[in-house]
Amino acid sequence: MKIKFFYILLLFIISACSGAENINTINRDILPKPTPTPYYLDLDLGSEISIHEFGHDNRLEWWYHSGHLEDENGEKWGFHFVIFKSQNSDKDNYVAQMSITNIKTGEVFQLARADKGLNNIYSNNLGTIFISDWKYIIGPKPGQFEISIFTDDIDLNLYFDSFQEPMLHNQIGWFETSLGYSYYYTWPRQKTTGTIKIHDKKLSVKGESWFDHQWGDFFVPGKPAGWQWFGIMLDNGDNIMISQSRDTKGNVELLYGTYQAKNGSVTHINDGIKIEVIDDWYSSKTDTNYPSGWNIYIEKINLNFTVKPDILDQEIYEGLPPTQTYWEGKSTVFDNNYNDIGDAFVELSGYRDPIKIDWIKNYE
Repeated sequence: MKIKFFYILLLFIISACSGAENINTINRDILPKPTPTPYYLDLDLGSEISIHEFGHDNRLEWWYHSGHLEDENGEKWGFHFVIFKSQNSDKDNYVAQMSITNIKTGEVFQLARADKGLNNIYSNNLGTIFISDWKYIIGPKPGQFEISIFTDDIDLNLYFDSFQEPMLHNQIGWFETSLGYSYYYTWPRQKTTGTIKIHDKKLSVKGESWFDHQWGDFFVPGKPAGWQWFGIMLDNGDNIMISQSRDTKGNVELLYGTYQAKNGSVTHINDGIKIEVIDDWYSSKTDTNYPSGWNIYIEKINLNFTVKPDILDQEIYEGLPPTQTYWEGKSTVFDNNYNDIGDAFVELSGYRDPIKIDWIKNYE
């Protein structure tokens, strides 16, 4: 079983430091050294595809799609798809996850695949990543991607075409925390078309999606480290990314945002962001409490809004070690008068309590 093999492997690569609270501490001296001068991310909607759309020689990397879809009957759906790549001494390790959310019924369907040392192809402005029986295509033009997932019960076959310029976060698409450094950019608006299948029901869908690409030499140790992340698509065409990161003591060490107006102008926000959690949700599956509703104020652009999940249970647990369980959910944005003003995806990482590994328990 590929997933079981990778579960054990990834448990040591990513989560070993989360087995107990006294282990969940990272010595700053052993962290990867940041790039002295971050390289330029040559990303442009109207140019040739950048090499930075593809894979990098770094410790961790992920390609992330999340979106808001409508089927041929007018019913609404959410989805998320991600590929995690972790560097290994011989061959890279890959985990892919996907979820489809039926907003009408409240059902969430999720799958995962894992593999190691794949023969991925990058040529002629096209990148193809194979993870078991799943296929992911990057290119051939900037901001274009395709997901091909076909199984007995669930299919996700989507094509993405970006129509707004990319957002380079923290001005140059690079930042550093106590857990290492990372490059990070977003294609915030992607026209999305394709099909989904749930059991024996196949539907044509269309909508808009958000794409994140992040890579670097950093750690994801689990609780109390982690983050709250918001990808917001307002109905007026504006886009907002907000990220609040916690260190290994659970303290907020980085809170920043990127605001992109419909015309493409970008405002970088390094202070004056206030996030108030207004509710929470308890997962009986994993015995985990998550924030579940937020009032957000951004002083620099004088914007107040509320974000609420469309469905409470959008927890993702397939294919990763328990410590790396996270919440990834389709949400709605409201103004102060509770008018619906946009869509959002929210990611919550580092909320599940560390689970001690059996061999650690045996020696206590």
